[in-house]
Amino acid sequence: MIDTETTYTAAGSSTETVERLLRRIDARDREIKAWAFLDPDLALAQARERDRTAPVSTLHGTPVGIKDIIETADQPTTYGSELWQGHRPPKDAHVISRLRQSGAVILGKTTTTEFATYRPTATRNPHHLEHSPGGSSSGSAAAVADGQVPLALGTQTAGSVLRPGAFCGVYTLKPTYGRWPFDGVLPVALTFDTVGGFARHPALLGHLDRQLRNDHTNTPLPGLPGLRIGVLRPPWANRASPAAAAMLERIVVDLRSHAAEVADVDVPDHLAAIDEAHTLIMAAEASAALTDRISRPTGTISDQLVRFLAAGRDASAGDIQNARAALREARHFVATAHAGFDVLLTLASPGEAPRLDAGTGDPVFNKLASIAGTPAIGMPTGTGEHDLPLAIQLIGPAHSDRGLVDIASYLTDRIGIAQRCPLPEERR
Repeated sequence: MIDTETTYTAAGSSTETVERLLRRIDARDREIKAWAFLDPDLALAQARERDRTAPVSTLHGTPVGIKDIIETADQPTTYGSELWQGHRPPKDAHVISRLRQSGAVILGKTTTTEFATYRPTATRNPHHLEHSPGGSSSGSAAAVADGQVPLALGTQTAGSVLRPGAFCGVYTLKPTYGRWPFDGVLPVALTFDTVGGFARHPALLGHLDRQLRNDHTNTPLPGLPGLRIGVLRPPWANRASPAAAAMLERIVVDLRSHAAEVADVDVPDHLAAIDEAHTLIMAAEASAALTDRISRPTGTISDQLVRFLAAGRDASAGDIQNARAALREARHFVATAHAGFDVLLTLASPGEAPRLDAGTGDPVFNKLASIAGTPAIGMPTGTGEHDLPLAIQLIGPAHSDRGLVDIASYLTDRIGIAQRCPLPEERR
C-alpha cells in the first residue's frame, strides 16, 4: 500500500483501512452526504482480496471514491439524475479498469450534480455544513476532505475538480487533456471533459497519475529554486474575495525568496470573453451529448438544465464560431505565457465556499486551464474570513503533470506554502 506517512492514510492492511473508513462514513456521512452508493460488503471483499495477493503497484489496497458519472459494472452509475436510478453499466470505464489492475479498492460512488452540470447535490462542506462543497464533483471533494477516503476521482469540464477541491481544502490534479482515459465516463462537453483526482497530499496524486496515464509522455519542470513562476493578472480578478486576493499576494511574496523568477503576467482584457465562450460551447456540446440521456420514460430534469441545454441548442452558427475563436485566443495566450514561465499561478477559486442556497460556486478561475487542456494542480493555502479553505493553482504546460505534483509536494513538505487542511474535528 502507499507510503502512509507521506499520504496521511492509515497504516495496516487494506481490510483494516477499509474497516476504519467505513466506521468513519457511518459516523459522519449522515451529515456530509458524500456518497451516492456504498456497499460495505463489496468494499471489504475487494480489500480482503488485495490482502491475499502480492502488491502490483503503489495503489495496491488503497480505497478510492468514484464520481457517479464514471461507469462501474459492479455498482450503480446514475449520473446524478433520477432518470437513471438503479442503472448498472455493462462494463467499467477505462479508468476503473486501470484502478482495478493496480490493485486499488473501489470503495463506492460519490455524489455528482445532475449530469455533472449545475443542480446541486445534497452534499455539504465538511468544514461548515451550511456551505457548499462545490460542484460538480461534490461528493469526491467532501469525502476526501472529511477523511472518509484517501483518494477520489472526479471530472472537470469548467472547474469541477479544482473548485470543489479548493472549497473543501484538499489537493487536486486536473491532468493534461486526454492524459487519463475518458472512455466510459459521461460526456458533457468533450472539448473540455477531463478526469481528475482528489487527495489530502499531492504525492498521492502522483501515484494516481502513474496508474491512469495513457502514455509516458513527460514534460520536465525545474524544481525550486530554479522555477520561473508567472502570476496571472486576469480581467476577472475583481471576482475574487478580498481574503482570497490578499492570500494570493502573500503567496507571491513568499515565493519570491524560493523561486528563480516570480513576475506578473497580464491577461489581455479581451480574454474576459472566454467565460461566456466556454459556457456557450459547453452548452452546445451538452445539448447533443445528453439528448439520449434525458429521453427516458420516467423522471424529470431540473428547469436549470432545461434552460442550459436550450441555450446550447439554440445558439447561432455565428455565436459558436465567435466562441471557438475566443477559445483559440485563450490557448494561444497560455502557450505564449509558458514560453516565458515554467508554471502559471492563480487562484483555484474566487474565495471561500458559498452557502448551500447560493449554488456550487464560480468556475471562472479554472476555465483557462480547462480551455487550454493544460494540467493544473490545486493546493490549499489556509482559510478565509469565515474559516473556510482557500486555495491556489499552478498551471503547467502539457504533460508536466508529474512535475506539478513534485512542486506541490515541495511547497507542502519543505516550505509550507501549501498546507494540508486539517480534518474538520482537528480544526475545532
